[in-house]
Amino acid sequence: MNQLSVEIHPGEIRNKLLNYSQQFETCFFYDSNADVNNATTFSYRSYDILLALGVKSTVHFINGQHFKDLQDYQNVHQTWLFGYLSYDLKNEIEDLSSQNIDELALPLAQFVEPQIVIAIKGSKMEVIAIDEKMQPLAISAIIEQQSAIINEVYPSATIHHKTSKESYFKSFEQFQQQIAYGNIYEVNYCIAFETEVNHFNYIGLYTALNKISKAPFSAYAKVNNTVIVSASPERFLKKEGCKLISQPIKGTAKRGQNVLDDEQQINNLRANAKERSENVMITDLVRNDLSKHAARNSVIVEELFGIYSFKQVHQMISTVTAKLDKETNYINAIKDAFPMGSMTGAPKIMAMKLIEQHEQMMRGLYSGALGYIDPNHNYDFNVLIRSVIINQTTNKAQFCVGSAITANANAEDEYQECLLKANALFKVLS
Repeated sequence: MNQLSVEIHPGEIRNKLLNYSQQFETCFFYDSNADVNNATTFSYRSYDILLALGVKSTVHFINGQHFKDLQDYQNVHQTWLFGYLSYDLKNEIEDLSSQNIDELALPLAQFVEPQIVIAIKGSKMEVIAIDEKMQPLAISAIIEQQSAIINEVYPSATIHHKTSKESYFKSFEQFQQQIAYGNIYEVNYCIAFETEVNHFNYIGLYTALNKISKAPFSAYAKVNNTVIVSASPERFLKKEGCKLISQPIKGTAKRGQNVLDDEQQINNLRANAKERSENVMITDLVRNDLSKHAARNSVIVEELFGIYSFKQVHQMISTVTAKLDKETNYINAIKDAFPMGSMTGAPKIMAMKLIEQHEQMMRGLYSGALGYIDPNHNYDFNVLIRSVIINQTTNKAQFCVGSAITANANAEDEYQECLLKANALFKVLS
């Protein structure tokens, strides 16, 4: 597998890559938005932008053994794999089921070995061509584009609330009863919005979203009939050598109207006992998940209650790391931390059972994970939140938002937090 590096202008390359990707039926575009997130982004960033194009081969999954199939494929081929894991894979990890309506009806997981992988770090673009005949063509086609403008024009969509405010409040009260009974300590309750996206320019939609919500795990992906437009701020799990890194988010505050107001919002979030309680409970859950495949005494909370500022919100983020036990299966480290604690609750299994009873949709890709695995078995997956998921065949689209319910939570505050998280998606769709 040959590699070729060229110097590029970071400010122009994003749109050139997106323009170039439009000629491929399958693409995965992962953007850390390093140009604006340098001061506030997380550590452990391997690439500024990572782009996969085309399909050399596909991982074929059998229901009930998605993680095994992924492991078996990678053990044989030792290659780049790009794809996603649906939240509802929980049903093959634990004794759980999903009975709610699956509006989008997309596969539980899709992974492909691409023809081309392009990585950007700083001012360097490295092209890895699986098909060597495509390598010089890819370089020249990207660099020599005359225009880097993305057409962001697309129809306005009518958005339907799948969960009424009254229904939200009723479920909120029932969740708090479960907390009072001692069955759970915290649960992430989510609501859904639906629309149709006929004649949409999906790359234009992604570009519009990325303009107003420059997230460190943003992504545009198109594979078969599935389209993902994401402004995710959260890392689910990364493997870097023998090190595992997870960065759960719990704690949200709106951006201020001016510098002083913004600083006050940060200080209020940092001091908020309810938000800190949520964060520490989920951080502890992540510590437990990572410990299942960690070397003894290697699980560390590197940062607790870190405050990170993004264009739409401030977030409270903790960083948990561990050393992968050399005897363990690196894919099982993903499986046994999935779905992520920040999107379920504690205790995890009981929280997922209650979620299924009260949410009015099958989550599908939402609160699943999108990412890659490299030939050295390193990987990095985001949490699929702040994302529009589209079935390209039916033109149906769905996005969901949620917040954590604890004993001290207030229903109106949590509902407003959901709307705050949905704000950028409402703006770009309608």
